[in-house]
Amino acid sequence: MAPLLVSSSTDSNIPISLGIPAVTLGSGGKGGRSHALDEWIDVSNPESLRGKGVTLATILALAGI
Repeated sequence: MAPLLVSSSTDSNIPISLGIPAVTLGSGGKGGRSHALDEWIDVSNPESLRGKGVTLATILALAGI
């Protein structure tokens, strides 16, 4: 799956608005109704597991581990 560069509203908006660099990483899985009371994500599919691995690898790389 190729990375996507998209614009949206995320929790990263706060640090970015304060001049602090921030990155938002998606889960890689399927979901819907973001930020609604009935928001959902399917964590049982392979894309979700792959997304979690990419997120963890990114965090570890940024931490220098």
